[in-house]
Amino acid sequence: MSQSGFTKVKIHQGFFQIQRSGFLRLFALTALAIFTIEFSRLLPIMPAQSQTPQQFAWKNVNIQGMGYVTGIAVSPVSPNDVYVRTDVGGPYRFDRGGNKWLPLMDMYNTNFARGGIGVESVAVDPVLSSRVYVAVNRGNSTYQEWGKQKYNYSGEVMVSDDRGVTWKPTGLGSKNVFVGPNSAYRADTGERLMVDPNKSGLLYFASRKDGLWKRNGDAGWERVNGGLPGASSLPGYSPDNVDMPGFTFVAFDKNSGGGGNASRNIYVGVHGSGVWASNDGGNSWRNIGGANNPVRGTVASDGTLYVSFATWDNNWSKNTGSVRRFKNGSWTNITPDGDRRIYSAVTVQPNVPNVVMAVADREVYRSTNSGVNWTKLTMTMGANDPNEPGVPTNSTAPGYYKGYSSSGAAAIAFDPSNTKQLWWVNGWGVARTDDVTAAKPFYKWLMNNLEELDSNMVRVPPKPKSQGGADLLSAVQDMIGFRHVDRNLVPTSKINPQGIPINPDFKWANPNWTTYPIPFPHVAGATGMDYSYKNPDNAALVGFHQWQGFWPVHGITSDNGQTWKAFPSIPIQTLWKYDKSGQEQARAIAGQIAMSPTNPQNMVWAPSWGTYPHYTMDGGKTWKLANNLDAGSKPNPFDAKNNDHIFYQALPKSWANGISPWLSAYILTSDRADPQGKTFYYFDNQTFFYSNDGGANWKKGASGQFPGFMIRPTVVSNPLKQRDVWMSIARNPEDINGNKLYRSMDGGKSFTTIASVDSCEFITFGKGANNINPYIYIFGRVRGATQDTMYKSEDMGNSWIQISDPSKLQFPGLTHMEGDMRTSNLVYTALAGRGIMVGSK
Repeated sequence: MSQSGFTKVKIHQGFFQIQRSGFLRLFALTALAIFTIEFSRLLPIMPAQSQTPQQFAWKNVNIQGMGYVTGIAVSPVSPNDVYVRTDVGGPYRFDRGGNKWLPLMDMYNTNFARGGIGVESVAVDPVLSSRVYVAVNRGNSTYQEWGKQKYNYSGEVMVSDDRGVTWKPTGLGSKNVFVGPNSAYRADTGERLMVDPNKSGLLYFASRKDGLWKRNGDAGWERVNGGLPGASSLPGYSPDNVDMPGFTFVAFDKNSGGGGNASRNIYVGVHGSGVWASNDGGNSWRNIGGANNPVRGTVASDGTLYVSFATWDNNWSKNTGSVRRFKNGSWTNITPDGDRRIYSAVTVQPNVPNVVMAVADREVYRSTNSGVNWTKLTMTMGANDPNEPGVPTNSTAPGYYKGYSSSGAAAIAFDPSNTKQLWWVNGWGVARTDDVTAAKPFYKWLMNNLEELDSNMVRVPPKPKSQGGADLLSAVQDMIGFRHVDRNLVPTSKINPQGIPINPDFKWANPNWTTYPIPFPHVAGATGMDYSYKNPDNAALVGFHQWQGFWPVHGITSDNGQTWKAFPSIPIQTLWKYDKSGQEQARAIAGQIAMSPTNPQNMVWAPSWGTYPHYTMDGGKTWKLANNLDAGSKPNPFDAKNNDHIFYQALPKSWANGISPWLSAYILTSDRADPQGKTFYYFDNQTFFYSNDGGANWKKGASGQFPGFMIRPTVVSNPLKQRDVWMSIARNPEDINGNKLYRSMDGGKSFTTIASVDSCEFITFGKGANNINPYIYIFGRVRGATQDTMYKSEDMGNSWIQISDPSKLQFPGLTHMEGDMRTSNLVYTALAGRGIMVGSK
């Protein structure tokens, strides 16, 4: 996510399927483990002992869009800082002077929060202008399993006293409280974390599965009881259900305290139970009802409580919601637009209790009489969309924002510094109107430096810029990918493969189409991408449709990514269903693609799901099953309904590659220095394979010396030296210790480890000082370092130069790296939830 964001979950046959604000995610539950797309943890800083650091300048590639902004908090104290939370990209603070967003948790790496940095809730201190809190998932303890040291993850509330520059934990982690920053209802609930407006330092947290918690000053966290329902008694509770909303918000009546005394009147939303109230500072509670599905609440300056209610239906046809007002002990239903909508937020203008606003999807509602009457504004936040002619456009939207960029609103907030300004957040980012009182308020996107795109891969075809080459190509979730002509300019369009057949199961949704139109009208992700090293105008991608049933998405280009066409055909096999109840036509879905460096017609496709690996010699017109020459004898006993038995002579499906289309494992590459262009490499769990005939036949190489069941290996070939292949193996989310960097100089038949590297998460090559040896870039640890850092080697791994400062930047959610073979000292990183970063000297 990453648009990121769950709104529903369906569990079936060993998989759980999750809707992310209309975007589907799927993660496999294997018998061995449950792996997520999330990773690392902060460790004590110890600079690596290497050559003199050459700090690169690091910044985001300018994309400005995607990734769920799930909540917003504005400080009531000057300078009225604006903070937003995201589901995988951490918190941001708005720099009013620079008119840009500042990411606040880039100093944590991928194991800190088990992947990206998801924020469950954000709260600002009502008195101390520099203090802010966030609730995140964090590795708070360790354990031993299968001989490995691993992290246990649980909720932690972090506090910053310098507006997010530095953070420290408050101790909630020891209580083993669950948080779900990227789970269902994350964009509809909140704020779960709140500071008492009458007592700075008195903090409450409403959790999904573990009830209500309180922390007073420097005291430890304690569970709040006093009659509140047990979280395990709520509908949908189970130890494995990560998506129940549970306790959804905390709201205080500021009028009920003061003079150093805490607020007496407190309200808590409990999804499945209703709204609960305390009149004695949280000591005792009573259920005041409303409706049984509260999600957000706020108290007006006159003590009136406003609550939005919402329940997502599994198939969206029976969503329910409302907006209600609680005053003088009774509820009034003030729902603006019917009860079949998800009202994800409600807010009240500071010190003007009769001005209330609410949102539902792309509608913004405003009332000046406490909800008796409403005006409605349908948000138009996209650029011109040929698929929706006549739909109004927004002049501040980048060209690739289409009509649905207006949907999925999460929260709204008045700006105390100017109450005519209203902030609005959704699954694309943040917008603001400077006059909410206008007859038709205009909302402008404010996205400068808010980069939360969920990126899978970066590719830099070495076509010279002077000849029209792009800075880079990207494969990403939600938008398929981009051709970035200039990394400093927002792309005007995304990648739109022409001619992808529609999913016939969704004909009802695409009644007039046989192929998806241009631009591609829905969210889809590219999981793999490759180019022909000697013919850099040619590239290919594979991925999946995220809205319509994990349908194959694919494309090929011959003009350096300017235009894309679907493959003429894709691999299809008749396979037994998971439960062996019958056979079905399986299609290649997502996974990885590799292209010959000399012959763009020759490609190998290793899908995540569907078929076994296939190869093509004619640009995708026909595909053939890749053969394993070292398959051994036929299984005995033979199971005629076991696909692995039937196709035992095929190149096996790679374990890491097959966990989920949402998880990219870089297990396939061509040998970019092979003058014949026929050599390919492939990795399956603990066995390396190589092919010398274009992917038709494969032999086993090194086996048994690699760590097993690792979810993100990366295989790369030296573009300047044939049969020189390297492999990094990133830590799994729970793993504390990293893995060695591996090198083969005989085309994968044998491997040695690089002595100068203690551990390596990712590796790539870039242009060096000559045409003999490239520079090598790694993210890992060398010579005793205790914190992952970005390094460059100018001498093929004998020595390393530190090129990043781990105290400031840990590349949270790192998924892939790619160096530029045209320009020295230029390297890109793809991040889950923080877009794409570029480093240069």
